[in-house]
This record gives sequence, structure tokens and C-alpha cells, in this order.
Amino acid sequence: MKETKNPDTEDVQKRSRLANYWPDLCIILITCLVLLIGASWQLFTTPKSMFLNPTSDVAKYQCYTVGFWQGMHGVTSSLTHKQCGFMNQKPVTNVQIGQFLQRHHAPQPIINFVTNQPVNSAFHVLPHEYPYLTIFIFSLALIVPTTLFQLAFAIWMAVLFAIMYLVIKRFRSRGAALAFALFMVTGASVTGLARFDLIPAAATLFAVVCAAQKRWNWAYIFLALATLLKFYPGVLLVPFLLAQQMEIGKQPKWYAWQRWRALVIFVVLCVIGLGSSLLLSVEGTVGQFTFFGQRPIQAESFGASLMWIATSITHVPMAYAKTFGSLNIVNHASLMSKVSLLEDVLLVAGLLYTWWLQWRGKLNLAAACLLTLLVIIVTGKVFSPQYLIWVAPLVAYVGGPHKRWVISWSIIGLLTTIIYPIIYNQAPLVRVPYVPAFFPLAALRNFILLGFVLALFVYSTRQQQQPAPVEASPVETPLPGSMVAQEVNR
Repeated sequence: MKETKNPDTEDVQKRSRLANYWPDLCIILITCLVLLIGASWQLFTTPKSMFLNPTSDVAKYQCYTVGFWQGMHGVTSSLTHKQCGFMNQKPVTNVQIGQFLQRHHAPQPIINFVTNQPVNSAFHVLPHEYPYLTIFIFSLALIVPTTLFQLAFAIWMAVLFAIMYLVIKRFRSRGAALAFALFMVTGASVTGLARFDLIPAAATLFAVVCAAQKRWNWAYIFLALATLLKFYPGVLLVPFLLAQQMEIGKQPKWYAWQRWRALVIFVVLCVIGLGSSLLLSVEGTVGQFTFFGQRPIQAESFGASLMWIATSITHVPMAYAKTFGSLNIVNHASLMSKVSLLEDVLLVAGLLYTWWLQWRGKLNLAAACLLTLLVIIVTGKVFSPQYLIWVAPLVAYVGGPHKRWVISWSIIGLLTTIIYPIIYNQAPLVRVPYVPAFFPLAALRNFILLGFVLALFVYSTRQQQQPAPVEASPVETPLPGSMVAQEVNR
């Protein structure tokens, strides 16, 4: 006999599920309010006004968006030179690229294609710093009047934060989601909704979650999307590939389609994205790489802290300038080259050791991705405040609500917030490094972060190789391979 459902019982169950999400909705609303308040001084000329800040990052996004859809004519006719004048300063031009190709005897049709591209017309104006796919994300804020673009962008980022919070709660735990909210408040209260870094961070998180659910095709699709939005997630292809091959095991054979299907999807999507970008604008595509390749050491980076210590001993002061959109060191070329070489060595060593630990079964995919990104941040020439957004969801996903993780990462976040915007607002930009607290706090933050990375290496090295976990509820099951968090919490 078919069992009939009790409407009263179903109603009680629905109310119970809704009640279970009320605390999360409150946390999301409170966090979004804090992030909106924190971002207000960047988005608007004054926190209480509704006038756009023409020098903010979101103002740049608006320039790039209008330029892409309407061409440079649309930029000059609808936006001010103060807001969009930077677009005339290109890292490289099609003429320079054409000359380079000419010197290296490239085929003449390719040279002609590059030099004849309409770089100022609609669909050919690409961002100098970001992949062109970001334009479609920025365009979501075009649904409102021009004067409200930045506010609309911040609201979209708040919606994305809410989605990420719920994903972490669903596939990890509420404690991990709360930790993510805390990390955003302590380390990204100013940058969280005033940058687009939440978007590649979200795509990376979704890729890790799909991989944990053995949905590899979707995992690689999200990883490709993250890479096409901001290039740094591309390095995570190695830990993803290692994790997938370890899961498949020795069967089927190495050349079986099952082993490489997801990787092919990733490569095809990236080739399509990069190829379409080149077809639209070669200078816009190449400029993204030359922009980062030419950057000197930024004042907040770990390398700058090492230079500060060295110059404190030699008593030869450093000089600073605003270049490439940040505060950078512009003298001590010899010392800078040595520090850069040291960072390159540490980068390679750190990445190889991380992936070796993963291959030995001492790190799961999420932990390997987290360590990979942390190594890149510590050893990079640039350490902008929004870089904490890249790893905040993974720190919460891997470490969960464990006390030592929460305390240590909150300290890193708070120190970052003190540096930017608090110290940055105490003097003109090029004078910020002369504020007495700037370099001591930056060095303290950087060495704590370095200690965090080294602690993860030490604890994961001591772990025994773990057997594959038994499938269970994603909320109740400990994160597979998160031995690091468990050990740190002992």
C-alpha cells in the first residue's frame, strides 16, 4: 500500500530547514554590511556621498567596460579624463609588437594582422592588467546608471560572497563558513567588495569542491574559468592533475581517454579564451603579461621586507615611486636582483615540495592548492592587500574553525588592514614607507605568513600517508586529507 505523506510533518520539516539557515543569513547580512562600509571610502569620494571616486579600482573597471563595448570614443564622451586617462598609458602597443615580429622574421600576414588591428574601436579595447573575460563580469554593473556603477559592482560582489559562504557551509561546515566570513572582515573589509578578486577566488573554490565530489569535468571547467579571469589559478593545474591521477590509480592505462578528458577540457577552454583575446587585440593580450613582467618589488612584499632589513644594516635608504598602479621600490637594483633571485629559488622549491607532499599522500587537493597559492604570495614581487582574498576561502575550507588557524590568519588579516588603508591614509602615497610603523608592521605580517607556510610544511611532512576516505555526508565527513589542520590543532 502506498504510504501517504503527512502535510503537517512536511510543513514542520520545511520550517526546520529554514530555521537552520536563519543564523547563516544573519551572518551573511552582517558581513556584507561591514564589507560595504569598509569599501565605501574607495567607491565614493566620501563615505557618506554617492559621487563616484574616479581613482578607485572599480572606476578603472568601468573605464575598461565602456571602452570594450563602445570604444575609446565612448570613454571620452561619457567618462572623465581623471577617471580613464590611465588607458592611454599602454604597457605595449601593436606597433612595438609588429616591430618585434619583424625583427624575428615572423610571416608577413601575421605582422600585417597585428599592426592593422583597430585598437581603439568597440570590442578591441582590452584591460591592461586583466584577461578580457573580466569585461563580462564588470558588465553586470551596467544595469544601473553610470553614477551608480561602483555601488552596483559592490552589491554583485556581496552576492558572490553569500554564495561562497553557503557553498563552504554545505560542503564543509558552518564553522568553516563562519571562519571565511571572519577572514573577509579582518583582512578584506576594504578590498572585498572594491576589487574583483572574489570572482577568481570563488571559481577556484568551486573547482576544489567539484573535485572533492569527484566531478572532475566541472572541476577543470571552473579552474579554467578562474585562470581566464586572473592568471594565478593556472598554476593549480598541477595539484589538480596529481589528485585526479592518484584517484584513478594504475588502471586504466596512461593513454586512456578517461585520464585526460578533463585536462583536455581545461586546455581547450584556455586556448579558446586566449585565442579570442588575441583576435580582438594583440596589444591588449600581450600587455597583460608584460605589465607583470616589468613590475619591480612592491613595498609591502616579503622581498621588500628583506630589502628593508638589509638597507637598515647598510644605512643606504630606499627610494619609492608609484608605478604599475602600486607603491614600488625604484633603487638598489643590485640588491633587488639578488632578492628576486632568492624569491625565485624559494618559489620553485616551495612548489615542488608542495606537489611532492601531495604525491606522497600527505596533502589532499584543497591543502595542496592552499599551499601552492601561499608560496606564490610569499615569494612574489607584489603583495597587494586583495591577495588575501585569493586564499581566504581555502584557508577556511581546509582549516575550518580550528582555533590556531582562525587566530593566526585573523592576525595576518588585521595587520594587512592596518597597513592598508590605515597607514596608507596617513601620508601621500610616496611618503607612506616613511611612516615609522609601515615597514615594521609589513615585515611582521610577512614573517607571520612565512611562519604559517613553514608550519604547514612541517606538520604535513610529519604525517603518515592516509588511506582513501570512505564516502559519507559532505558536512559530517572531515575534509579528506586535512591532516594539517588536525595536527595544528593538537
